[in-house]
Amino acid sequence: MKKIIWAVVLLVMNVNPIWAQPQGNDQYQTYSPDGIPFRVANQDWNPDSLGNHRAIVEVAGNTDGKVAVATLKWRRPDLNPASKDVFVYTEKGQKVENVCCVKCDAEEGTIYFEAIQGGGKYYLYYLPYHMRIGWGEGRGEPNWNDYYQYDSAKGEKWLNSVNAKDATAAQVIAFESRNDFEFFSQMGNIATAEETQHLLEQHPENPIIFTEDRCFPIRLTRQMPVRWAMEKPSESFQGIAHRNEYYVWQIALWAARQGLEDVKVRFSDLKMQGSDHLIPANELTCFNQGGLNWDGTRLYHMIKIPEGRIQSLWCGVQIPEKATPGEYKGIVTITAKGMEPRQVDVRLTVKDQILTEKGDNEPWRLSRLRWLDSSIGLDDHPVAPFSAMKLQGKTIKATEKSMTIENNGMPKSISVNGHEVLSRPIQVELETNDGTLCMNGGKLTIQQQADGLVCWTSLCQQKGIEMLCRGRMEFDGHVHYDVSLSSEQAIELRDIRFCTQYSTYAQEYMMGAGYSGGLRPKTLEWDWSGPYDSYWMGGAEAGLHFEFRGGTYHGPLISDYKPLPPASWSNHGEGRLCMSGEKEACVVTHTGKKQLNHTPLTFEFALDITPLKPVDTKHQFGMRFYHSPDNTDQAIEKGANVINIHHATKLNPVINYPFIVQEPLKKFIREKHAQGVKVKLYYTIRELTNHVSEIYALKSLGNEIFSAGMGNGAPWLCEHLVEDYRPAWYTSLENNVVDASCVLSPHSRWINYYLEGLRWMLQNYEIDGIYMDDVSFDRTIMKRMRKIMAQYRPEGIIDLHSNTGYSKGPANQYTDFFPYVDRLWFGESFRYNQMRPDEWFVTFSGIPFGPMSEMLQDGGNRFLGTLYGATTRLGCSAHSPAPVWKIWKEFGIEDARMCGYWDKQCPITTSDDEVKATAYLRDGKALISIGNFSESNKDITLHFDWKGLGIKKEKATFKFPEVEDFQPAGTYAEGETIHLPAKEGRFLLITQ
Repeated sequence: MKKIIWAVVLLVMNVNPIWAQPQGNDQYQTYSPDGIPFRVANQDWNPDSLGNHRAIVEVAGNTDGKVAVATLKWRRPDLNPASKDVFVYTEKGQKVENVCCVKCDAEEGTIYFEAIQGGGKYYLYYLPYHMRIGWGEGRGEPNWNDYYQYDSAKGEKWLNSVNAKDATAAQVIAFESRNDFEFFSQMGNIATAEETQHLLEQHPENPIIFTEDRCFPIRLTRQMPVRWAMEKPSESFQGIAHRNEYYVWQIALWAARQGLEDVKVRFSDLKMQGSDHLIPANELTCFNQGGLNWDGTRLYHMIKIPEGRIQSLWCGVQIPEKATPGEYKGIVTITAKGMEPRQVDVRLTVKDQILTEKGDNEPWRLSRLRWLDSSIGLDDHPVAPFSAMKLQGKTIKATEKSMTIENNGMPKSISVNGHEVLSRPIQVELETNDGTLCMNGGKLTIQQQADGLVCWTSLCQQKGIEMLCRGRMEFDGHVHYDVSLSSEQAIELRDIRFCTQYSTYAQEYMMGAGYSGGLRPKTLEWDWSGPYDSYWMGGAEAGLHFEFRGGTYHGPLISDYKPLPPASWSNHGEGRLCMSGEKEACVVTHTGKKQLNHTPLTFEFALDITPLKPVDTKHQFGMRFYHSPDNTDQAIEKGANVINIHHATKLNPVINYPFIVQEPLKKFIREKHAQGVKVKLYYTIRELTNHVSEIYALKSLGNEIFSAGMGNGAPWLCEHLVEDYRPAWYTSLENNVVDASCVLSPHSRWINYYLEGLRWMLQNYEIDGIYMDDVSFDRTIMKRMRKIMAQYRPEGIIDLHSNTGYSKGPANQYTDFFPYVDRLWFGESFRYNQMRPDEWFVTFSGIPFGPMSEMLQDGGNRFLGTLYGATTRLGCSAHSPAPVWKIWKEFGIEDARMCGYWDKQCPITTSDDEVKATAYLRDGKALISIGNFSESNKDITLHFDWKGLGIKKEKATFKFPEVEDFQPAGTYAEGETIHLPAKEGRFLLITQ
């Protein structure tokens, strides 16, 4: 009898025949286990207080005010169903107050309710929740639970007050989800225990194998989906592909009786019978067992399936564009420890049609999964503005930077633009019981391996101790070191010290190592506490960023990831960093007591020579940002020429997956380009939307892509991902759509996907760049990103936003990104009115490093920001930057030379140390920005270096130009006193 029922079920489901091409929406088709359809509702409803799912039941007439009972075989995947309430409504929308859930488990619920309208239809919403409006942050709310909790005492009290034995049985008509996206599908609803046991009895093998098309992504890992109760296991797969398509499908292994270890997948060639046409095995892959990692190394996953769990194996094959149409057959061999090999027959019918972009333009095809293994942008060649490196003896030259290597492999000299950073070579000292041993000398081997890479090794041996130094320098001035110390005999060391002494050019300012940033303190000691792994010492002309590496995470230390400090440096709390010195600062890193033996002790660190690149003021002042896709014509009239489209907008609705809206976005970009305006998209790595087409494939990779976590969060996540994820950013969009993201693992193949996504948008959307908001990847990825931009959109712009409360000291955290970033937006949590001028310069402006910045928090300070060439972004402050843009444009600031107060050659100074002045110089004229950083009003005078200004004193004329919402017009004569209120400033124009 049951076989007949399932035959009817399959007819009702309207399942595609084996030879049909499944389409992206097939998973949303109606299906009817138990003879009751699960379907998508014809009309959406507001989920607030109702949730996304309901059962429609029919109560017979003549039951007015009596008790009805409905048995709902809902097959729920969510955790703890008994804790969640059930809301009952009449056809007219009246809520039924008296409801009692007698039984409520994953398989079914028995719901008693008062039939207040008598007979007719009732709607039972069985996952009701309170919908959050606006945006929210899931990271800091581990127990996020928006579901209405069931009050069993209330329900039982009512049920005990009535005669439940006479309850009228309600007929269940259908289960509905409010739209496709919320629909559980055949793969999301569970099979019953009885159905599962029946299948187990029929299939004694382990594992039990199923195959699925990409259109039916495997969701569940702990329970069998209802689809498998309706279909038999299958060790064969048949699909239809097109020429040039990257075709994806699934093999599921259910370790029903015993866990599996060391699962491996091996592919044969796909061959066409009766011919020599084939698709070679090396064109097939299983993403679950590894691929090409984010850094270009091979990644191997050990696939382990615990007993009772289901593991989906996502497989893909590249169909050649010139493939001969026809049927290709092959075998997938699956092995595991202690298991006889199992084979899955694969038949792919290749159609004559050629798919453009390998199918990437249609996200449902999931062809973009191949992006996970992309090597785009991975090479050792320089990218603009950097040129090829040169090696001359022991001196390496990289554009404006040079470094000379000592025989021990350590830097002897580091200079930038002719300014020396070090006053002596970096020293490695070992303190033994017999005194201090300096690891100098050694045999150095150095060679240029590419036009963007020079590598060297050195072996130094002293008194039985061996120091092996491996280093490399890249075209942007980034230097990486691995220094290993070992000894043939065990030696107790009192301390290991790395000593770096800075020149007068490179010791004025400091940040990092527990210091927020600004003028260098006279002394500093740091014990590795806090979210720091680096420091910068330097000035406007020369400096050095020093990052202590050796842990598992090398990205910016943002709040999502809190790795332990590298053990070799921190030494379980004994390590210290000490800075001292007057004119020449010395930084010494101490490890404390260590034992050396034949097992090498490795110290990894990285150096970045600053400025990372010259400050290109023409480029910087040429960018005027508007941070919205709305009212763009008005923004353009006010001077904006770069439009950033944030997420949670119509054209870019979800976070970090700007592939949902395509044609309207392309149209918008074409229109803006016609107006001479650039368009950029919010696109970053930190969290990822639940709307990503590949979400279940990514989830099948364990915690490679999605960070491990306790689950919870937005209801969609609880109902579809169920468990083992970390909720992140949440946004409610139009039409009750929710964008609920999850935290991404810091370094994974998703980075490769992200970069290919950038390439795809540059080519298909013709975007002019991206806007990044606190990212977790490292400079290697930034370098790849800039190379992609240089190839597909050379004039493209990358801007980086950061929140100093989220990435403590972003200028320090992101220093090695700055060679490739065009603009900074520092940012949220910056307290501009509380910052000293030196803090502005070091932690905000970007100027010591190469890019320039803009203000955000509370509108910044529109007066003081101008000393650093900074305004807010249009639309992001109560005070528009347009008036300042206007005066800058009238002056021609893009063609001016910026000479800030920090520059020893600045041609203008003030009579008060708390009042600063920056000069923008052009032939025969100067625009002076004056700012009072004090908490008090100031009356000051100006002092001019007329030669430095390039203006003849006797011909000079002065005026305060009128700038709307900034300053009124006024006159000035040399020597006059200027009154400046606290935290305010003025523009002074000098001409001849």
